[in-house]
Amino acid sequence: MIDLLDYTTSPLVLILKIIAPLIFLVVLGCYVFTRRYYSEKIRVFIDSLILFALFAFVAGWLRIYADGTEFGFTKEYSLRWFQSVGYIAASGAFMYAGYTLLHLFEEDKP
Repeated sequence: MIDLLDYTTSPLVLILKIIAPLIFLVVLGCYVFTRRYYSEKIRVFIDSLILFALFAFVAGWLRIYADGTEFGFTKEYSLRWFQSVGYIAASGAFMYAGYTLLHLFEEDKP
């Protein structure tokens, strides 16, 4: 059991690194499919969720490649910076989705 939880030797690490972006890819597909059935205000909310799922997928996909030293990146200039930017963008899109949901059904004030 200890070997299974060790980050350097566990097979779960690669499995989870692959499963996480795939889940966000499926969610992205669900949002795009669902978007067709709604219009106007709710579509803005769904679009912000699409952005969230897209940025989370990209950040998770970059996580698979770790530092990216196989592609010419160095430890100082690694893919981890782009992972962080992707996660920050996903967080921003998620906060925007919450904001649009909060103001979704406000009545238009004269």
